[in-house]
Amino acid sequence: MRTSLILILLAPALVLLTSRVHAQEKRKVTFTGLGRSVFYGDDLRQDTPVPDTVTARKLHSGHVLVDVGVQIRPNANTEVLGMVRVRNDYGGFWGSGVTFDVRQLYVKGVIGNIIRYQLGDINYRMTRYTLWNPDQEVVSSMPLLFAQQADLLNYDHFYNFDQAWRQQGASAEFGLVFSKWIDELQVHAMTSRIAPADFVTTHDRLFSGLSISLIQSKYLRAGLNYANLYDVAGTSRNPVSFHNPVLTGTLHGEVPLKTVRLSIDAESGRSRTYYREDPQAPEITGQFTEASLTAVHEKTGIRITALAKMIDAQFRSPGAQTKRIRYDAAPIAYSRITNDQVLRPLNMVDLMRESTLCMMQLSPSLMQFAPRYDNITPYGDATPNRQGTVITLAYEKKDSPVRLEASRSDLQEMRGEGTLRARTFTRTDIRSELLVHALFADWKKHITLSGSMRSDQTNRPEEGRVQGVDLRTQLYSAGLEAEIFTHLDLLVGFQQITYQGTEFTAMRDAYSQIFNFSEYEVDGTETLTGAGIRYRFSDSAFVSTQWNSFRNNDQLAAVSPYTMNQLVWVFQMKF
Repeated sequence: MRTSLILILLAPALVLLTSRVHAQEKRKVTFTGLGRSVFYGDDLRQDTPVPDTVTARKLHSGHVLVDVGVQIRPNANTEVLGMVRVRNDYGGFWGSGVTFDVRQLYVKGVIGNIIRYQLGDINYRMTRYTLWNPDQEVVSSMPLLFAQQADLLNYDHFYNFDQAWRQQGASAEFGLVFSKWIDELQVHAMTSRIAPADFVTTHDRLFSGLSISLIQSKYLRAGLNYANLYDVAGTSRNPVSFHNPVLTGTLHGEVPLKTVRLSIDAESGRSRTYYREDPQAPEITGQFTEASLTAVHEKTGIRITALAKMIDAQFRSPGAQTKRIRYDAAPIAYSRITNDQVLRPLNMVDLMRESTLCMMQLSPSLMQFAPRYDNITPYGDATPNRQGTVITLAYEKKDSPVRLEASRSDLQEMRGEGTLRARTFTRTDIRSELLVHALFADWKKHITLSGSMRSDQTNRPEEGRVQGVDLRTQLYSAGLEAEIFTHLDLLVGFQQITYQGTEFTAMRDAYSQIFNFSEYEVDGTETLTGAGIRYRFSDSAFVSTQWNSFRNNDQLAAVSPYTMNQLVWVFQMKF
């Protein structure tokens, strides 16, 4: 409270100081950041024969925070950014709930007008098989009403739209331009520190990446990528060190025809996972190959992509297979419910708002996942032990109010797990968007309808005493964004996921090797509905209030069906 009052009193002085700085040093100093206030009001209702007298029915939580960053450009070739976060959780009094953290800190610039560098916090990505941050399950298909909460989570954990991982380290890049035959040669390199040493049993763990791209012309490009997660031997007394290098090659080519633009993309490579000075550790090698052909008819806006992939069961790439969500963690809101205080399983609401579930560093081993949400690509496009095809048909034209995309995946395991028979995977994914206001020439206020449907199926026939696999997941979502008055929007959202069937989940040892299987059976439905209003002060500031109701009805879970009603208030301003 006292800190918030001080900030309010100092605000005019800060504004005055900022204006003077901008007036005198317009190009040298820039202030940037974000201000946010969030409030959650939760109401839990359980369908239990005996009333729950232990769990509190209502929970209130929220916070106010300000991220204040200063960009300093001491010269034309150098930039320094420092950002501090001041956060006050609701319920803290007289400064007891206030925290101060350094959110970002980096230095970047150009050396000799040739090499670009960055030290400190960096956002980095390479390819989908070397360093890539795949979206969390279920959340990516949510309508705007629910995506507001997911956006808060993604911002706090640097989950950017470009799929980059936030790292702490150093990066450098430079390019060479040629006069003939080759347009340009680009080189990108980075090294980040994943985990610090404790000088006894844990080494310093680093991640290093190198990308070399040869641009022959705008129609042909080839690349070589190297990524390695490794321990620095000697930084602790432990003689064992972990290493996981991945080497891939990429190719992109375009063929401009008269009415159609064709493009070919391919990536192939291999990985090696081993432990030095550990005679019991296995050394595994894996490989993958992926190729796609895309045809775009620019006049009609139709795009067709045919993709074929083959990923070995032993392919390991921590930079591309690390998940955003830790399914072995517990949520904070209603973590235990019923009179027996049973641990509540994660649901789709947790995936869009629980910060404790988020992964911030690369994992050296395959993480746990939830087959009921995604059993086909739980580790993104680099999910191991998959082969098959993906066909995508899309329609998107500049002046058209309709956007459509449909894809069909037909995959299977390259090697059976626990049996010689391989699982088969099929997925049908349809996404659509309609700009209603674009249908009428005189309609100035925007109205957008969106919808999506995803149908997943995993099958494996019974073999001897090994039970068959039959797991089905259906995901539906729909959203409405309508401007009812100037800058005032009505938001409506619906999302439902149903899962039913049986599966076997792999149990892995310390070396990520399968040693047993656990029977997995689900039969449930999760439904999220809601409505809200949003007022847009500008493109970078808004305030919204929404009410939503989540219903969990899992017939086989340890907890009875329950409903969680939620009131959410959000104010956000970027500057």
